[in-house]
Amino acid sequence: MKYALTKFFFHLLFITLGVSQAFSQTYNILDFGAQVGPDFNNTAPINEAIKKCSESGGGKVLIPKGKFITGTIHLLSNVNLHLENGAVLVGSLDMSHYNLMPEGYYYSGINYMGILFANDVKNVSLTGAGTIDGRGTFFMKKNKRFAPSAEERKYTRQKEQFRDPSKLEDGPLTFIERPGHILTLSNAENIRIKDLLFLDSPKWTLRVGGCEDVKISEITIKNNVLIANSDGIHITSSSNVQVSNSTVIAGDDALIVTGFISGNKKYTYGNQSNEAKNIIFDNCIITSKSAGIRVGYGIKPIKNIIFSNIIITDSNRGIGVFSRDNSAISEVSFSNIKMELRLHSDGWWGKSEPIHISAIPSSPNGAPGKIKNISFSDIQAHSESGVILYGEDENLIENIKMTRVHFQIDEGKFSQKYGGNFDLRPAFSLEKGLFKNDIPAFYAKRVKGLELNHITLEWKKPTSKFYTNGLEIENFERFILKNFNISAANVQENIFDIKLSKGTDYKIFNDLSFGKETKILYPDK
Repeated sequence: MKYALTKFFFHLLFITLGVSQAFSQTYNILDFGAQVGPDFNNTAPINEAIKKCSESGGGKVLIPKGKFITGTIHLLSNVNLHLENGAVLVGSLDMSHYNLMPEGYYYSGINYMGILFANDVKNVSLTGAGTIDGRGTFFMKKNKRFAPSAEERKYTRQKEQFRDPSKLEDGPLTFIERPGHILTLSNAENIRIKDLLFLDSPKWTLRVGGCEDVKISEITIKNNVLIANSDGIHITSSSNVQVSNSTVIAGDDALIVTGFISGNKKYTYGNQSNEAKNIIFDNCIITSKSAGIRVGYGIKPIKNIIFSNIIITDSNRGIGVFSRDNSAISEVSFSNIKMELRLHSDGWWGKSEPIHISAIPSSPNGAPGKIKNISFSDIQAHSESGVILYGEDENLIENIKMTRVHFQIDEGKFSQKYGGNFDLRPAFSLEKGLFKNDIPAFYAKRVKGLELNHITLEWKKPTSKFYTNGLEIENFERFILKNFNISAANVQENIFDIKLSKGTDYKIFNDLSFGKETKILYPDK
């Protein structure tokens, strides 16, 4: 797998995107009637400038210095939308200035576009040292906390005490109506996004769906972390994508790859395959209220994905790989990643796991796809919960390899209030979504082909009784553990450094836990 990925991505690095930065024509939006000021709606003049530019063969549409209020801007082929230093596109506070998504385009029901929208286009770039401000906080109810159904707390350790609607804590805030993603790109190809600052998105910040040959670099996203679904960079059903040298602060998942269906059923441009594939995320710093990195959801296959040189801070979950909708996920690698995680309050998915891999149904008649050939190397994490690998059925999670990984688990301010639970949402059953469970440093269930090499699992003297074993694996086949230093959370008769049950074909060697005897429970023969 490593050779195949390396060979492909070496080639991918030399892809030349067909986005020309040297178009001869420049179209200044001021020449089309745009005005700086808090009361002027610039939606029409900006769209007119883009239309004129595209119809004339392409060029640059210039957003000069100043703050320009706008609703939905439609990006068209062969246009470079350039925001010079000091230029700010400011999202309108009037919902009537945002266009409606076509019915069924992404979700059922009424959904709005955001500030920038493009479908079935090519050769589009967004550049410059300017800012795009979604003003998402305006659409939230101040200090009003979103409270999911009381049914969700039914199976938690804390039950009725699991939620505290009287305090905002980590949010999320609730809302009545809001614009869509700051930038939506669908069925597009040859796309470049560089240098821009994206602020306060009311929903996902960048959604790149069904696209081909995309390069995103040197951008910064700073969202209100109390806003649910204010994801960072979301790549769905796209291929040949590079995201690099960027910073993302998101009120939900930060860096995402999914297999959702995107855009129209018939289109000319974009990813013509039935896969989300060949995607690189490199050298990024991220903060998230949910998963710093998420791979999964949607029905299309996901493969050949690389995450490298990532720093994750103050997030509710580090890395998540989720199969829910019969989407197969394979050939994904994570390397050189450092995480500082903490358990957030009740409204967010995740429970401070450094790594979460799960394959369970998300609907009564649904079936998860297979997750296989996932590798982790040079991973360091400080968290308030442990690693979870959870397969609903046999053979759904296969060939997971971790090399040079160090996990340290500690207690935090919300451990008693919200900890001691597994969070597998979304799940069709409440019983399988969010439920009481003891917390080992590393837990795996129904995994075939798990190899751990140079792994350290340690605790910082937690006091909660639900912190238990060091490494716990059940219902497994083919497990290799070597060069390890693994400890349980505390010393008790029924607590083990390593606990194996209902498994076959395992090898354990080269214990590096010098100075103590590793307490191991082996499967019954």
